[in-house]
Amino acid sequence: MNLSIFSTLHEKVKKYKQIYDLESDSIAYEWLVLETILHLNQEEIEEAITDGSMDGGIDSIYIKDKNVYFFSFKYANSFEQTNKNFPENDLNSLLGTVHSIYSKNTEENQVNEALWEKINEIWEQFNTLGALTFKFYICSNKIPPIEHARKKFETALSQYKFVEFYYLTPEELVNKIIEKKYKSVNGKFNFVDKQYFERSDGNVRGIVGTISGLDLINLIADQENPQKIQEDVFNDNIRLYQPENDINKKIIKTALSDDNYQFWYLNNGITIVCDECIFTPNSRSPLVELKNFQIVNGGQTSHALFEAFLQEKEKIDNILLLVRICESKHGNKISEKISESTNSQTPVKSRDLRSNDDVQRRLEEEFRDLGYFYESKENKYIDEDKSRRLNNELLAQLYLSFYLSLPSEAKNNKSVIFGERYREIFNENEITASKMLLPYLLWLPLQDVKKDIQRKKRKKETVNEEDSFVSRATFHIVYMCRVISEKKGYDLNNENDQKRALKEAKEILKQIVLQEMVKRKKLYTHDKFFKEMETQRIIHNYLENLFRS
Repeated sequence: MNLSIFSTLHEKVKKYKQIYDLESDSIAYEWLVLETILHLNQEEIEEAITDGSMDGGIDSIYIKDKNVYFFSFKYANSFEQTNKNFPENDLNSLLGTVHSIYSKNTEENQVNEALWEKINEIWEQFNTLGALTFKFYICSNKIPPIEHARKKFETALSQYKFVEFYYLTPEELVNKIIEKKYKSVNGKFNFVDKQYFERSDGNVRGIVGTISGLDLINLIADQENPQKIQEDVFNDNIRLYQPENDINKKIIKTALSDDNYQFWYLNNGITIVCDECIFTPNSRSPLVELKNFQIVNGGQTSHALFEAFLQEKEKIDNILLLVRICESKHGNKISEKISESTNSQTPVKSRDLRSNDDVQRRLEEEFRDLGYFYESKENKYIDEDKSRRLNNELLAQLYLSFYLSLPSEAKNNKSVIFGERYREIFNENEITASKMLLPYLLWLPLQDVKKDIQRKKRKKETVNEEDSFVSRATFHIVYMCRVISEKKGYDLNNENDQKRALKEAKEILKQIVLQEMVKRKKLYTHDKFFKEMETQRIIHNYLENLFRS
């Protein structure tokens, strides 16, 4: 690592320490990595960090479905200290803790409370989902572990079926921060017969051909979940796919009609840019391999065909469409120009791409007039005052909790925010900046409480178990404030009524928690309870009965 990379990373760490009011550069580095690698928000990072007294070499754990992400961090504050290797002792400590997790031999008094909660969550996932994939991230601005330590670590853990290892170097982290690029996507399909043509102009190559509808579906489908689209394929689009758009309805109708063989003539097709396009010329139906490709035009066609495929798979077999491929050498700006000049159709789902929606732009302008910076993209206003920056993903989670009464879904399934729940949340006939701001102002003091609770857990300090639920229940408490205010006539725009509603919500929720702890006994954990969709119904019924009496 050179001084330039160290300095770039160190300045970013100091910035995170300042804006998030963190206790050390090391913790700030952990926040930076978790946000950059896993795209976690403030609420999720606070829950993920286990670093502290008796952390067993595990500084952070994030669990998503069958994937468990383990992080071990080591940060050097000076350039001179970076020429040392990541400590072998830290790997050995991590290894021992992971073995005890796998064998279920870990005891509560052996680890801090934050880590103990995560271990219990892992065991619960084992019981409900079966085999899990453990992903180990060794992250440092020092030199990676020495070869024999790394081999020892990987060999010992390879006895388990599903393990992956990542050694994040400062160069890689800085590149991810600077480039802000999405993951590279490769794909394959076949041209139809000899219906293709190519030309080349120096470092730019173009191919025009015919592709079958089924090949397009396979090209854009998520390999892990073929019933969903791999959205990273469309990251270079500017606008978003809107299923209710009349054009998209017509595309689906055409695709499912008896005359869908006319699709090639009625549709403009798709435009792809890629780093490399490989196929054997002058052959029939050659296999085409695309390296790092993006569909920059044809987002609505692709999505509409995918929807039609999910409705009637056999119909898509008759469809052919035009494809235009541009292969450009690395660094050639023509790819950006093609994306900009051809992208006139309605594109695809993604938080960053949603930033171009009219409603997002209007909200950003409206929040600016209220004195806030509405971040429709990650860290869009990172240089502004932290207290005035608003993450639109978090605001949407709070909106889903507060107005749509879905706190568990907001907490445990945030992907719906810019997916199927997007139009409910960002309903242009309902949403305003002031409406979004209200639940956020209720959430802010809860986040301070959560931060203190999580800090105590990591430091092995005493936390009242009956009150510690707050750190897992911020979205549920915000939701309860709305119900309580409606029942009691509180004005949540009034600061005193806000405090009153928050106090009552916590007191009522504490009774619900105690009731569930008695009912479930050893099976109860705060983390599990507040992730369950059933919890929404339990709280709702409790409030209804309470205010009925």
